[in-house]
Amino acid sequence: MADYATLVVLRHAQSEWNRTNRFTGWMDVPLSAHGVEQAMHIGEQMRSLSLRFDLAVTSVLSRAGHTLDLIVGRCGAPRQPVVRSWRLNDRHYGALTGMDKDAAAGSYGAAQVRAWRRGFAEAPPPLDAARQQAIVAQFAGAALPHPDALPRTESLRDTLARVLPLWETTVTPALRNGESVLMVAHGNALRALFKHLDGIDDARIASLEVAHAEPLVLRFDDALRIVSRAGLGSLMQARRASADPKLCSPDV
Repeated sequence: MADYATLVVLRHAQSEWNRTNRFTGWMDVPLSAHGVEQAMHIGEQMRSLSLRFDLAVTSVLSRAGHTLDLIVGRCGAPRQPVVRSWRLNDRHYGALTGMDKDAAAGSYGAAQVRAWRRGFAEAPPPLDAARQQAIVAQFAGAALPHPDALPRTESLRDTLARVLPLWETTVTPALRNGESVLMVAHGNALRALFKHLDGIDDARIASLEVAHAEPLVLRFDDALRIVSRAGLGSLMQARRASADPKLCSPDV
């Protein structure tokens, strides 16, 4: 196992808008108090498992970046500088941004909102220009394309198209070198990535859920095929079991 390249991937911890059931997308919403606790706990788990990273990647949204910072503060900084890229941002939810999810279903119809949320090719209506300008202004100092080239809404297919260049130019070379990578991103960015890695078809991707703050440990062979995957929680349970003398005793 130690010879395999490792990717630990997780959706950020709970944000304030996750807590209040709102569409967040590209709005830069902070972690909730519970989210801070979740991230710190993950860092402690990783430290107890002696997980260290050569590279860490995240989005330019603070709920992901803060989650990563809290984790590495406990398990140790990566060997290389952290990569913070807009390409790992959550899906842009267009006109749904900021809406209560139940209110959106009331306005547009539950079936239509579900198609936007869970489908592969459908995108919500675009965000108006004034609100888009406010969103772009959040990222002053970040390396972004020209504002006119940034999306005002996205389907999951659009999200995959912008995530893949980061995967191929930054993460893939590290894995090919046998390095360990920590990725803290967002639900739809990760759904898009898993669609690519696991070859999930357009229909079945609707059923894929990515929970907050539940790290997944993936190990890759030299051909970048996934050879194992395990939740961090299950690795912790295995570690505790192996350390429990009652479970190890031949008399039990």
